[in-house]
Amino acid sequence: MRASITSDMFNYSLKPGMAEKLRLFREHGFEYLHWCDDWNNDRLYTREEMSLYRRLVASAGLTCLDVHGTATEEICIDAAGEAAHSAYVKLLGNRVRLCSEFGGDTVVVHTPRRWGDPTEPGAGRCFEAVDWVRGLCLDLGVTLAFENCFPGDERFIAAALDRYGPELTGFCFDSGHANINGNLNRLLNFSSRLRSLHLHDNMGESDSHQPPFRGTVDWSRVVAWIRDSGYEKPLNFEVIHSVEMNGGTMEGFLSETAEAARKVLALLW
Repeated sequence: MRASITSDMFNYSLKPGMAEKLRLFREHGFEYLHWCDDWNNDRLYTREEMSLYRRLVASAGLTCLDVHGTATEEICIDAAGEAAHSAYVKLLGNRVRLCSEFGGDTVVVHTPRRWGDPTEPGAGRCFEAVDWVRGLCLDLGVTLAFENCFPGDERFIAAALDRYGPELTGFCFDSGHANINGNLNRLLNFSSRLRSLHLHDNMGESDSHQPPFRGTVDWSRVVAWIRDSGYEKPLNFEVIHSVEMNGGTMEGFLSETAEAARKVLALLW
């Protein structure tokens, strides 16, 4: 199955070891991986750890396509304090190097929570972070893909894509966030810069990261847009297991997710 799964599917519930969950992903038909571990903390991977994870992914028979960048409430792209902003830039560079180690091509970056328009002070901090890692990204062939996260953040994405060329920046489409924020129509304008996907479902209220067809996402429309965009990478599913919502075993939840992924892939043709 030409589909990708995010590495943190069970990190918040059953918490298997890395080798075990990678094995389960491959056994359930997924051939590709989106590295999503440590997306919300300030962990810096050593070169030894990067090499170890590359070997673990490869030994499981998976190919890592892209990597999720990381941030915290304070250490974020528009951090006001100098120390927090410097720490964010360091984290971003670390994930760019990890992506290159995997042989991937994209690091997903969350948009700023406090951003309004290009004239606000926070916007300059965001662009400064991109400028700091620009040389590293270009040297390693890694693109930064801005993910739609918050209501109205398509304005920031548009400004960033206008400011930087496609060799440096692109768009990560998150179907669940678009469903909650009601901005799908505006996000579809970024099809020419689509570089990564976070596909999952919800009921339009909470960010539950459920398998496709368990919520209210219009999958026919979303998949038609992806197809027409010319996107060539395997589709990535950012589905997260919850004990409260899903229960059961890892095998059972992965079987359900794989079946939903096959239904989505069938819509491509």
